Amino acid sequence: MTHISAPEDVGVLWLQTLQRAMARASHDVKDALNGVSVNLEVIRTRAERADLPATSVAQFAEAAGNQLERLTSLLDAVLALGRPERDPVDVGQTLRRVAMLCSASSSSADATVRVRDDNLLGEAATRVHGAAVRLALLAPLLEATAASDRTQKMSDVVCTLGRDADGTTVMLSADGRHVVIPDSAAESLRAAGVRWTDDGSTLTLSFPHA
Repeated sequence: MTHISAPEDVGVLWLQTLQRAMARASHDVKDALNGVSVNLEVIRTRAERADLPATSVAQFAEAAGNQLERLTSLLDAVLALGRPERDPVDVGQTLRRVAMLCSASSSSADATVRVRDDNLLGEAATRVHGAAVRLALLAPLLEATAASDRTQKMSDVVCTLGRDADGTTVMLSADGRHVVIPDSAAESLRAAGVRWTDDGSTLTLSFPHA
């Protein structure tokens, strides 16, 4: 199997982009940890009162569980993206991790990322180097999810996995917004084997088969 080697600057750009994403996600991690802590403290306090029924803590236990589940998913994504990627890379799996990271934000105005056609999980291997795959997905999504106007909620970014004759495709679209590959990453991604088309409303990334 022949892999496409990524230029050295792809690795540098990937780390810079990952740092930006993690800086934004750190607020979400802290909020979730605080939420779990507060709800557990309420549960502990109420459990000490004999006059309160067990049902009085149910809603707090559910809230703590939901926050812990989100936190676990986010940390799983962060840990996976922080490790070197094994070749061949699965585009679908990488996309789901990137989507989770991009959806973490301290601002309620920022958009979230939804992934469609998860049935390609484990069947979307590409010969493009892992750092290039990650950069090609994270760089445009990070820009597309950050709200310039913090008072209005942005529409979600939808990522649709698919196939063509050459490999795996990922279509990125956001209602009323143009999702683009940042100019700073375009040349390096082309050299790494990533291809894309842009019709003005949808950015379609193409990753050749492994």
